[in-house]
Amino acid sequence: MIGSMNLELQAKVADSKKIAPLLEGAIDMHYHGYPEITLGVLARMEDAEVLELGRSMGMRGIVFKSQMWPTMGRTHLLKDRVPGIEGFGSITLNSVVGGLSPWVVEAAARQGAKVVWMPTWSSAYKLGQDGFSKFMKTWFPTLKFEPGLSCIDSSGNLTPEMKSIVALAKEMNLVLCTAHIHPNDSLAIAKEAERIGFTKLVFTHPLSGSVSATPEQTKEMIQRGATAELIALNIFYGNALDKMLDLISQIGAKHFIMSTDSFMEWVPPGPSFSECSSVVC
Repeated sequence: MIGSMNLELQAKVADSKKIAPLLEGAIDMHYHGYPEITLGVLARMEDAEVLELGRSMGMRGIVFKSQMWPTMGRTHLLKDRVPGIEGFGSITLNSVVGGLSPWVVEAAARQGAKVVWMPTWSSAYKLGQDGFSKFMKTWFPTLKFEPGLSCIDSSGNLTPEMKSIVALAKEMNLVLCTAHIHPNDSLAIAKEAERIGFTKLVFTHPLSGSVSATPEQTKEMIQRGATAELIALNIFYGNALDKMLDLISQIGAKHFIMSTDSFMEWVPPGPSFSECSSVVC
């Protein structure tokens, strides 16, 4: 529970010499801090404690993601509180922050965002029916999903707004993550990124139920220059380890990153989750 993890933190710090060498200088690209959804959806640790734990393990930094609000203000305040490790701010382009808006992306970048995520629960893909969006109704009974957000038009072409977002990501040196959009939307973004020479595109957890990409779609994303993300959460929830190992063997480890997607109380705190996943994979 939040605020009750000091003993666990101290134990982890004392045991830090045994941590897998893969965590030295590592960045967890996908960590959900607290608060994330509501104050009642708890995490294992406060954000400052998570950063302290990551620092003790030799990590370089952690990207804080929220599916509700930008995290730049949070990471700005944490910078002086927990020196020696970086907390990276990000924004997720759900409807609550303005959706797929180039202006929103520019504003976030000028406040220090380093990572931009496409929509999650606002995505037109599986809207309110599957993946993470089905849980949103339990937390927000008045939530109206429609209209869902899509990056492509009825002809399958990338929208002008989305083209502008990709261009801004290149211009402002941002990492662009596909989140929970349809794999076809992701492929359209990858084609545009390839066309303009944008190389910081991440295909978010293709094995997750919120995306459900095929191996062929994942391979095409990588062929077009994207990096594919595998998450520790899918090892502990979803039993996707065999699929992960198969993809890695088919495509090559250099095309993947491993993040945690650590979220809520029932998973280990982020840095510990990183340790588990680096040892397993």
